[in-house]
Amino acid sequence: MTTYVLGAGASHHAGYPLANSMGSQLFLWMKKQAAASGYAARYPATAQFFEEHFGAVENIEDLMTRMQEMIDGYEDGTPGQRATRTLVANERGVLVEAVRGWFAEIRQQDQARAYRRFARNMVRSGDCIITFNYDVALDRELALAGKFAVGDGYGFLIEGLPMKSAVRILKLHGSTNWLALMFGGESGPMQIQPGNTLGSRPVIGKNELAFLGCSDASDPAFQRGGGALPVMIMPTRSKRFFFAANTGDEYTEFWDELWRQASATLQSSDRVVICGYGMLEVDERARELLLKAPKKDAELIVGSGGRTAQIVGEYREAGYHRASPATEVMFEKWVDSSTSAAVA
Repeated sequence: MTTYVLGAGASHHAGYPLANSMGSQLFLWMKKQAAASGYAARYPATAQFFEEHFGAVENIEDLMTRMQEMIDGYEDGTPGQRATRTLVANERGVLVEAVRGWFAEIRQQDQARAYRRFARNMVRSGDCIITFNYDVALDRELALAGKFAVGDGYGFLIEGLPMKSAVRILKLHGSTNWLALMFGGESGPMQIQPGNTLGSRPVIGKNELAFLGCSDASDPAFQRGGGALPVMIMPTRSKRFFFAANTGDEYTEFWDELWRQASATLQSSDRVVICGYGMLEVDERARELLLKAPKKDAELIVGSGGRTAQIVGEYREAGYHRASPATEVMFEKWVDSSTSAAVA
């Protein structure tokens, strides 16, 4: 079994941003939504709000980290600081929704050609994808190739949707098509469980299911509607895998189970391929997972751009003597060379 570990470098070919320039690109896109209707009409003002408070920020991680530091630091501050904290927290929610809207627009451009070849020609039944990307471009290509079923392919069950996924996609930082529905979609006060107001799993809307090829399907938990929060771990230097709610931290068990599955998958894989993921020091949980979970005798192939040699070196220092660089260190070129070799 092969486990593929994908980062932003893998999705970049499909038009999705890298973290070091995502902040400025996101603000630029948000400002262009001046004529939008509904919730999206707030995007230009939100972009202006953050630029006024934080200046021009290229790296989305820098922006999100500074934002979180302000929210934490002003919790017991002066009345003015607490008011600012509330504004920043509210506008942060708009920013996260803007990321979902922006990514939804990018996917309509249908640029994921390397993902298409990867899904059709390289991924095999029983393989697993561990990804830190939010987008669903690869999810769609695997579904269209008949290798991904949404009912159990994400590592959690959605009753009533297609099951027996040949390939699992474990999205350890969440996904643009995942939502945490308030009260799990229930409305009666007798059904509200303290400490579990967001349900036990993400829900997926009909339009997102249609994008994955399930045009006539619906998530039974989503039919009831209600308020929802995006299930996405924002790129801060200290990532928090939970929702902070009045009833206590929620979704901790969900994230822990997803990461447990990722660990078990790496432990049982004979081959691990890391594509476009930099394994930076700030991603402590991910680094610990990737540097400790695989078997010591597993074949490890790394294609992560300019970080490739350093990552290979770290694996070899950790006792992974079969770690080596990929023939091509850019995802799309690696897919091209691998599929060409397979055909030859």
